[in-house]
Amino acid sequence: MAGTVDRATATAAVQAVAAELGLKSTGIDLLGPIADNAVFRLPAQVVARVSTSAALERADREVRTGRWLAEQGMSAVRPLESTIQPVSVNGYVVTLWHEVADASMASTAELAELLRRLHALPIPSDFEIPALDPFVRLDEHLAVAAPALERGDHQFLVELLEQLRHDYRKASAALPVCVVHGDANRKNAIRGPDGVAVLLDLERFSLGPREFDLVVPAVYQQLGWYTDAEYDAFADTYGRDVRAWDGFPVFSALREFRMTAWLLSRLAREPRLRNESNRRIASLRNPQAPKHWTPGT
Repeated sequence: MAGTVDRATATAAVQAVAAELGLKSTGIDLLGPIADNAVFRLPAQVVARVSTSAALERADREVRTGRWLAEQGMSAVRPLESTIQPVSVNGYVVTLWHEVADASMASTAELAELLRRLHALPIPSDFEIPALDPFVRLDEHLAVAAPALERGDHQFLVELLEQLRHDYRKASAALPVCVVHGDANRKNAIRGPDGVAVLLDLERFSLGPREFDLVVPAVYQQLGWYTDAEYDAFADTYGRDVRAWDGFPVFSALREFRMTAWLLSRLAREPRLRNESNRRIASLRNPQAPKHWTPGT
């Protein structure tokens, strides 16, 4: 388990790393919510990703992945070249990246082009890429959420997770594997001021079926987070509409479960998520009913 990052101690760790790099310790900003990692903006257009020391191997692999993608000419976030990474400090592991300043969210067509290029890359021979684990941390998320859930809801989720494991094994058994992003959600592709779109967040980079990446925009379309036109632009650019595949119901159900479990793991420390959590559990209980999930939670 990587563990949850504490804001105050993570900030202190980043300040220590900034001092080592000769950067000002002021002007360090937290970007986004904290869960199993935290992301900070540092001076000099540097971004720091912070995880607990239990994630050292994952952080090391993420840096090596970023360097390999750069060698392949792939548009992805770049690790800082001028320092040895990852950096361990005060029980945390810190990786440092070039900031894509003044960025905006990439379009669905740009995301599709990035994934199309990624999936076509050769499997690297100079470092080992792990096999995709589509169920990574789900048991942990449910365990963390259990005290905040009704007993019946928790039991339902545990049983559904076991069913999804069984269904996924069957649906994915004959699928070829390639290099996949592993978390191709809409926040992980941005466009810089130069107009170039890049992939972010390489920690789930792995070898798995491309359908695992392709299902995310399709689920967003079903949730109403992408318009039909936005999803059509994604499918047309990539060259495939994964919704027509017979394994789509299993992969989409798994994606919705992952999105729900991650939200539930935050419930105890973020009570504001109670109503959204209830909506998502109700959707998992009745998949055919209209879904009214709130994006950005």
